[in-house]
Amino acid sequence: MRLLILLLVGAFLSLLPNLSIYPFRGEESLRTTVAYEMFKSSNYVQPYFLGEPYYNKPPLFNWLIVLYSHFLGWSELTGRAVSLTFLMLSLLLVLAFTQYLFRNLELSLLSALVFLTFGNVLFFYGYLAEIDITFTFFVFSLMVCAYMWSQKGNVFWTLATGFLTGLSFLTKGFPAYAFYGLTLLALSAYKRDLSLLFSRRAFLAHAISLLLPALWIVNTHDPLLYLKTLLYESLSRLKEGDFSRLRHLITFILTLKDTLPNSLLFLIAIYLLLRQKELKFPPQIRVMFIMFFVNYLPYFFSDSVGRYVLPLYPLLAIMFSYYISGALENTNYKKIFYTAVGLAIIFRALYGFFFFPYYSERESSRKVIAMKMIKAMDLKKPVRCECPQEKSVCLYVSFAKKEPLKKTLPDAVYSISCSNEGNGKTLLSFNVNRSYQIKLLYLKSLPLLLLSTLGTLL
Repeated sequence: MRLLILLLVGAFLSLLPNLSIYPFRGEESLRTTVAYEMFKSSNYVQPYFLGEPYYNKPPLFNWLIVLYSHFLGWSELTGRAVSLTFLMLSLLLVLAFTQYLFRNLELSLLSALVFLTFGNVLFFYGYLAEIDITFTFFVFSLMVCAYMWSQKGNVFWTLATGFLTGLSFLTKGFPAYAFYGLTLLALSAYKRDLSLLFSRRAFLAHAISLLLPALWIVNTHDPLLYLKTLLYESLSRLKEGDFSRLRHLITFILTLKDTLPNSLLFLIAIYLLLRQKELKFPPQIRVMFIMFFVNYLPYFFSDSVGRYVLPLYPLLAIMFSYYISGALENTNYKKIFYTAVGLAIIFRALYGFFFFPYYSERESSRKVIAMKMIKAMDLKKPVRCECPQEKSVCLYVSFAKKEPLKKTLPDAVYSISCSNEGNGKTLLSFNVNRSYQIKLLYLKSLPLLLLSTLGTLL
């Protein structure tokens, strides 16, 4: 048990080295930009991106970033601290729920360790300022509450299930209702009882799940457009007419890849238990499997799996851990398991210690590019960002100016552009993309522009 605690603590600490200097990656800068504009405008209902209404995601994650900014200021660490917090909460919930199911503290610690050392969690979404790990916490919480509701029938669990579904929607939109509905469907099928879906208490949970999102969205600029955009965002991941055996196989393989090394350790454990004729399928595992399987079905139609199945990782961790725990009785397997997990933690620590500084200092680093631009301009003068795809560069400049950049700014003196056609003098240019260059342009003032036009006419 001590070794499990040591590995669990070590795995979490391995996420921390150089986290504050690693440049924004992926959608991190988008989430932080939206939060920064909220903070500066004090408009927390309608999200904005580069001065224009943003409808692709609800605002809860941005609200949390703003909250953390009051303690940490504005940097790469602000949003990542949110993810680390909800990763910790997810670990505690996995531990507590496994303890409730099996009354076995060692198995509970193992479940938390397995969840934390899934490749997609340890090396990517466990610490990045992305929505996914926060969404995972809320979705898994509603699953736990739905399970307790199905077991206890207590109105508290009914209310909690609906409330957490509402928070899940405010985090990522309509996928929250898919997880909610499919979880209730799975539990109803397991119990052969439709009261979780159609009873008075069920309709109370349904109503509560809609209440929080409704209170928010009716106060946005265009509620119908927002709902339409959120729905399109969710459905765009699905692919019509492509339900094939090959897609089944690819989807399954991708999930196994993203959950390495534990998916491989789980398969070895199953093999050993089958050989020893000790493979069991207790009720707790049966219900976890049904919940996982029913919620996983939509991803057979999805263009991508990856992070979108992160909310199901806690269920996988519990199932994997149950069988890994049984196989740990085998001395050789025990060595394999602890070696594999230990190496994953060591590699993650080395990743932070060495790769993050290297990545930060490269010439193509958006942080390096932004710092060069900041030195080349007078930050007291207006700057606009006409290159939304390079939102990280624009965000670093925003932090330096202490005000958000906008895409459209008529009196701008400088422009961060990706267009081949520029209306100003190119001060800096960076070749980091095959299809465009990142440029810092010095825009002509109106008097100079009029004089230039007059000279041309004469």
